[in-house]
Amino acid sequence: MRRAGLCALSLAIASSALAEGLHDPDVRLAQVRTDYVAPDEGTAANPLTIVHPCLWPDGTPGLLVPCFAGPDVFARSNAYRFPGLAPLSPRHWLLLLNNEPWIAPGNSGPPDQSLPRALPGTGVMGFAASPALSLADGLYWRFHLALSHLHDNPVGPYAIPFLSIGAAAARGNGGPVGALNDPERPHVVRFHSRLDAVFGSTPDQLWTLSHFLWTTADWGGKPRMAFVHLYHAGYLHDGSPFEFSTPTSPGGISRWNWPIAESALFPGAEVAFIDAEDTQVHCGFETPALTAPGQTLEAEIDLQALYRCLSDLGFYDEPMPEQDVVPITGVHWANELTGERVAIAATVWGIDVVSAAEAAAKRDGAGPDFGQVVPGAETAQIVAGLERACEADLSCRTRRAMTPQQPQPDSGRAAGPAQLQARPEQPAFRSRAVVPLRNR
Repeated sequence: MRRAGLCALSLAIASSALAEGLHDPDVRLAQVRTDYVAPDEGTAANPLTIVHPCLWPDGTPGLLVPCFAGPDVFARSNAYRFPGLAPLSPRHWLLLLNNEPWIAPGNSGPPDQSLPRALPGTGVMGFAASPALSLADGLYWRFHLALSHLHDNPVGPYAIPFLSIGAAAARGNGGPVGALNDPERPHVVRFHSRLDAVFGSTPDQLWTLSHFLWTTADWGGKPRMAFVHLYHAGYLHDGSPFEFSTPTSPGGISRWNWPIAESALFPGAEVAFIDAEDTQVHCGFETPALTAPGQTLEAEIDLQALYRCLSDLGFYDEPMPEQDVVPITGVHWANELTGERVAIAATVWGIDVVSAAEAAAKRDGAGPDFGQVVPGAETAQIVAGLERACEADLSCRTRRAMTPQQPQPDSGRAAGPAQLQARPEQPAFRSRAVVPLRNR
């Protein structure tokens, strides 16, 4: 597209009101920015605003993050922007680069920009966008998330880095991404996700790897988050497998404070967790799960069914309303990890949030065929970078040589491998049609 055409497109987007839904369905423009509006937010020139009291007072059952009072100034902002094809538009995808605990002295930047963005495979917080598919109607993009402790984390190997890309009503999307309790409004998330590489450890070590979908909906005066593990691997302190749910335990909850007024995630949320492989038994619908590098899933997740299920399970302190329309304020994909010399890389593309009728039309073949997307040179470079980092570390190199395909301990179901390099593309896993549940 000519430069003049790009500018005209950007200005048209900037001046138009956004209808409910994703600002960039199927990722056509791919503009990406980090959390804060001001590029110097959280530095001495522009300190953070820490708000008290917090959403959840200290001592609240299930409290995940205490009500921290600061710091409010960091060495640098670590702000990042990828202009995509709409450099003049205020609309953008939200990139989060958070390194817990965010108050740790090793973090150079403020929460959600704790560490600088790196080229995937070359640092802790690796993110990039690359072309995914070119059709007659134009170009589509994909997002690469490569989180690595094969590279040194300045907060230490047991920090918990969190790397996320998505759409947020409060930052970049221009409004809600959808709504619950109205089948004609967007609430079905469609996407493809590929597990590109996994570097794990051994059962006698604490380490965890996650790739998940997370969403936010607001009711009762509080943000309500839902996290769905699409992939998980690792072990806890007691040697048990890392998982949020099992066939006999439906998941977990936490109360999470985020008292930074300038952040898109202010003031925090009530969070519910469930593993993809357990939604069938606990919620009545199937969600595809990734188990090994090289696999791709094609998913269609009905947030109406998901939130209704988690609410019916008692995971929120106030049940989801039966009839009142509930705004969906965020849809995101993330990697998270902790542990020594571990890493995970994933790619997400073909992202959209649609109504039930639109989802049915897409299942019948409407729209681009994102199943055509295959790993390219970008993926190979990411995996090669992680391979080099592992080879440069004696512990990682030795561990891989001894246990190239060490499986997880049997927890009664298929689980991801502890340590595998990326392998050739394997068949995609697809969601089955979702049947929403009502109160049981």
